[in-house]
Amino acid sequence: MKRGIALIALSVLGLALLAVGCGTHTAAAQTPTVQGSWNITPQTPGPAFRALAAFAAGGVFITTGSDQAGTGIGQWRSQGTDGFAFSYQNFHFDTAGALSSITTVNAAGTFQADTIQGNATQSVAGPQGQVLVAPQTATFTGTRFAIVAP
Repeated sequence: MKRGIALIALSVLGLALLAVGCGTHTAAAQTPTVQGSWNITPQTPGPAFRALAAFAAGGVFITTGSDQAGTGIGQWRSQGTDGFAFSYQNFHFDTAGALSSITTVNAAGTFQADTIQGNATQSVAGPQGQVLVAPQTATFTGTRFAIVAP
């Protein structure tokens, strides 16, 4: 009987400590990050287009744009508290499926909450590295891709 009462007392004490521990725990504030998906509007010398870019954990960068077929894949890294840089390549193929060109983009920018801005340089090379389009500079702005609940 004493043993049963002792087990109940220990159980109640354990639950009380658990409740106190849960009650005093405060969530750490999340550090702002560019990580996530963004709707991007580049300001280029050519026709207007839109892009979707994803800054993934581990530095993976993926993008696709309304101006060219294909997906750009590369790397990104943080620069300070609100800065970032990324580089990516996008392979393009001819109608026979052979590699016809490689677009390379190098960019840097800043973000604040749900907005992004920066500068980029884009060049296009042929399959053997020959320059097809000399480096061009552009700026870009964007907004964080939002989750819309059903």
